[in-house]
Amino acid sequence: GYGIFLLSSFIRETSHHHLPFEILVEPLLICMIAGFLISSFSQYRDDFSHILHQVGPTIYILFFTLTGASLALDILVKTWPIALALFIVRLVGIFLGALGGGTIAKDPKQYNRLGWMAYVTQAGVGLGLAKEVAVEFPVWGDSFATVIISVIVLNQIVGPPFFKWVINRVGESHLRAEPAAFDGVRDALIFGVKSQSVTLARQLKKHDWQVKLVCTDKERVDELDVSDINIQLVNELDLETLRELDADQADAVVCFLPNDRSYKVFELAYEHFGTETLVARLRDTSDFDRFHKLGVLVVEPQTAVMGLLEHFVRSPAGTSILLGHDKDQDMIDQEIHNPSIHGLALRDLRLPLDVLVLSVQRDGHTLVSRGFTQLQLGDKVTMVGPQEKLEEVMLRFAA
Repeated sequence: GYGIFLLSSFIRETSHHHLPFEILVEPLLICMIAGFLISSFSQYRDDFSHILHQVGPTIYILFFTLTGASLALDILVKTWPIALALFIVRLVGIFLGALGGGTIAKDPKQYNRLGWMAYVTQAGVGLGLAKEVAVEFPVWGDSFATVIISVIVLNQIVGPPFFKWVINRVGESHLRAEPAAFDGVRDALIFGVKSQSVTLARQLKKHDWQVKLVCTDKERVDELDVSDINIQLVNELDLETLRELDADQADAVVCFLPNDRSYKVFELAYEHFGTETLVARLRDTSDFDRFHKLGVLVVEPQTAVMGLLEHFVRSPAGTSILLGHDKDQDMIDQEIHNPSIHGLALRDLRLPLDVLVLSVQRDGHTLVSRGFTQLQLGDKVTMVGPQEKLEEVMLRFAA
């Protein structure tokens, strides 16, 4: 990085002394071109990005501190009307440019009217160029840089709120929706009719889950002789279909579909219903990262079997409980909905002696449970114990 400035200075001085003109190699432009080439045409893109993330905070602190310290407040007091006028002119220009470009490209009208809000934010390059001008033209450069920096500060104040609002307004934020309140019944939607999905549905029903098995293949449904499971035949896997299936009340969504169709279902459940438990049986593990970023719990048969074998060797008793081999013990997760439990420590709950709290999940983090751990509404508590005792505790937590 710093070597580019040394190279630029060397070329400029050498050309000044040996040529009838100066050759100015702009360091900022070189860095921008280098970053573009490495990111777009090089195999070192990930390594380069990792290095930038490591050194970024230090560079940002130095750069913006230097910029703020060099801001001439006395000039700003005199020129703030000019800065405000430039800010407004820039907004008008961005609006007209976004509207005209979107109209020519035949983008949706909503995007054309609101798209300009995403382009208001301005910082790094503009600040860098302002500092370059201040250095190259010492007579009037400081005044010019102060005005430009003032405009950039206004853009930074107004830009991010505009950007956040317009992203949410056009539905491109892809945030998890707020899940519906627990209705007292645990519901599961299973997509894809296979022997494994049918077995899973029956196992969940044994634990008092309300299960819907969703299929898009009528012939496959006709082949099945299943009378104890609620099978829903649908034409499309879209938002309207999920609403008809009461996906807003689903506590878990499980997919046995091809990867792309499974991801579509999970994305809809995540963005529109806020379903917290999403489980996928993947055929191709190369898609693991895409599903993992969405919060999907991924099961891949070969890896899962190897993991179970390893845990059978290392912890046979615990794995047997997890798989249901021990008929006298079971393991469950239960969310805290009872306001009277909020703020209580685990040791004050007076749980049955044969029920053990393994962990508490809060805001996506797992807490190692201790006697002094205080429970809060919305916590997910993992417990192990006899089935009948666990049901008693579940009723108490859900009351």
